[in-house]
Amino acid sequence: MISVTIYRSKLVRLGVWEDGLALYDAIAALQPESDPRRSKRLRIARWTPLHAIWLRSLNSSFASWLEIRGLIPRADLRGADLRRVCLRGVNLDGANLYGANLRGADLDGANLYCADLQSADLDSANLQGANLDGANLRKAYLRGAKRWPSSAIPGWRTLTSGCLERAEAGAQ
Repeated sequence: MISVTIYRSKLVRLGVWEDGLALYDAIAALQPESDPRRSKRLRIARWTPLHAIWLRSLNSSFASWLEIRGLIPRADLRGADLRRVCLRGVNLDGANLYGANLRGADLDGANLYCADLQSADLDSANLQGANLDGANLRKAYLRGAKRWPSSAIPGWRTLTSGCLERAEAGAQ
C-alpha cells in the first residue's frame, strides 16, 4: 500500500505555478473537515493507479510535475481493468499499461507517447487522435480498435472503417 502526503509549503518552495496550486487547494478542500491540517497538507492513505489517472484527467501538466519531483508515484497501470473508461485527452506519456484491459476505452486525443501497451487489450478502443509515437504495442490486441485518419502504427494498418488490422508481413 502506498500513502501519499503533499505539503502545500513544499509545492510553493518547489515553484509550483498558479494553476497547480489552485488545483491542490481544490483537492485539499475535499479532505475531511475533521482534519485540522487539511489546508496545509493533502494526504491520500491508499494511493492507487486510478488516483494517477484521475489527477492526469484534471491537469496532466500538474500530475507530470508532481511525478518528476517524486511527490506522487508514476502511473503504473500494469494489468489494470480500464474497460470502457473515458481517457479522452489524458496524458499517459510513458505510463506502464502492460497487459491492461482497455477494451472499449475512449482514448481520443490521449498522449500515449512511449507508453508500454505490450499485451494490452485495446479491442474496440477509440484511438482517434491518440499519440502512439514510441508506444510498445508488442502482442497488444488491437483488432477492432478505431484509429481513423491518424498516423500509422507500425505493423498495423487502418481500414476505411477506421478499425485497425495487423498488416501482412512486408505490407503496410
